[in-house]
Amino acid sequence: MRIAVCDDNPKELERIKGCFCRIQGYDLVCSYFDSTSTVMEILKTENSPYDLYILDIEMPGMNGLKLAKSIREKDSRALFVFLTSYTRYMKDVFDVVTFDFIEKPISDEKLLQILERAATYLNITSQHFSFGYRASRYSLKYDRILYIEKKGRQALIHTFEDVYKTNMTLEEIWKQLNPKSFVHIHSSYIINLYNLDRK
Repeated sequence: MRIAVCDDNPKELERIKGCFCRIQGYDLVCSYFDSTSTVMEILKTENSPYDLYILDIEMPGMNGLKLAKSIREKDSRALFVFLTSYTRYMKDVFDVVTFDFIEKPISDEKLLQILERAATYLNITSQHFSFGYRASRYSLKYDRILYIEKKGRQALIHTFEDVYKTNMTLEEIWKQLNPKSFVHIHSSYIINLYNLDRK
């Protein structure tokens, strides 16, 4: 699980680092930032670099809420956990489809609960569709697929970046797809419901 933590308070950042160091049993890659501008610079060069963002709300310049809204415009799958000492932000944080909300100071127990829930969620949304074409094999995460178009014997798999080809039949394709995520809207088209507002 790729995690970005952003808090301009050095003591809080060290506290969170300590919590992560004491947690066992998870494959985690954590990055720590003391400003939202640094996170934004990374987002300019990398597409969806993190699965989970733990953000302090009150920071100078672009605060945690504004950062989350900016990320949400590009990444509908990102999970946000907000840190704050003030409950008055409760309504605002849920405007960006918040995963959780933590009142400071964070504890090992609370962080572990978040990781357990995030791991369950990410396992559900990170399923893969595997296929081959000629001598090549591919595996795409569900959330990268926009739609699948059937053209004769070929199927075209449209993603955000590319279009892939495969000679799989519809029956073979559907054996790998989750019917809760994908819908057959036409004899030639299967769409990913979770990406309807992304195209």
